Amino acid sequence: MLLCLSGCGGGGSAPFNSNAYNVNGSQHLYVSSGSCYGGGVATTAGPTNTIAKYNLETGAFEQLVMDYNQLAPGDSPVSLQDYDSDHLLVLVENAAGRRIDLVNKDGSGASTYLVNSVALNAVTRAFTLLADFSLLVSKSSAVEKFNSAKARVLQGANPFINAPAGSCATSTTLISSMAVHSSGKIVYTHAAATPNNKLGVISTTGYATAADCLASQAAPTTTALPTRALFHPDGKLLVSYGSATIASNFIYSYDFNGSTGALSNATAVFSDGGTLINGPSTMTVDPDSTDLFVANVTSTYNTVERFSFANNVLTRVGTQPFIPYGIYTRCISDMKVMN
Repeated sequence: MLLCLSGCGGGGSAPFNSNAYNVNGSQHLYVSSGSCYGGGVATTAGPTNTIAKYNLETGAFEQLVMDYNQLAPGDSPVSLQDYDSDHLLVLVENAAGRRIDLVNKDGSGASTYLVNSVALNAVTRAFTLLADFSLLVSKSSAVEKFNSAKARVLQGANPFINAPAGSCATSTTLISSMAVHSSGKIVYTHAAATPNNKLGVISTTGYATAADCLASQAAPTTTALPTRALFHPDGKLLVSYGSATIASNFIYSYDFNGSTGALSNATAVFSDGGTLINGPSTMTVDPDSTDLFVANVTSTYNTVERFSFANNVLTRVGTQPFIPYGIYTRCISDMKVMN
């Protein structure tokens, strides 16, 4: 594999990300096997630290896009974002050098996109690429923001979202994911012991005062830890929960008020006692079919399931896992539908 030291495309100013899903080409499901989190569920299958591409219709393996074992020792891809028709961005967790890479979708190499050792000074979990190409990055204890020029955006002397008060307290242990509503409001998931296993909603401008915590929502049970949040095309906020307590592995939907940030109508849209969903580490949605893909990280699963979503109910597509256990599904840290 060719590993570019600089300039594998995408240099200069980033284009405006007007179409985050790049629907002009055939779509694929990209899967990263990296440092994963399934809500405290134990997994003995360590990650392969790779990014693989799968057929979006059949789930068949298509290509190894990136093998992080070829780079620095300890590199682990933990989160993916679509950048343009030729590149994706990858958040790399490595205590010796946390960064974001620009990776070629054709598997021909990668270059470093962003490095900031001052800001990325704790375990990185997930990141989100906004329409203007600014970035939100969870480092477990806080959320950092970088503008399109890759400069750090602070709230005073603090990270963009740091130790929010009000009903969002206390959220400084494990911010496992973020989802940004079309209004610009930020939803984050925080996985810690009850009562701090919760969702929080932060204003578009980040957190400066307690008033910037717009709302919060406790997890449905004390043993459920939120792992991933996303907005479905129908407007629902979907959140996956993992737990060592099998009955607490499920997916919930919430109504989200874009004006106020209020969360309501908490509904279990899938809960099957751990038969199909057990240790869900991440989810992604296909914007065309609106189907939901859910990854499991328990050592006996390490699979990807596909669900249709209608009338606030998830229904499994097919009778077998969409992607069965394989070398590139060990400890799935993230998935994205891209061209």
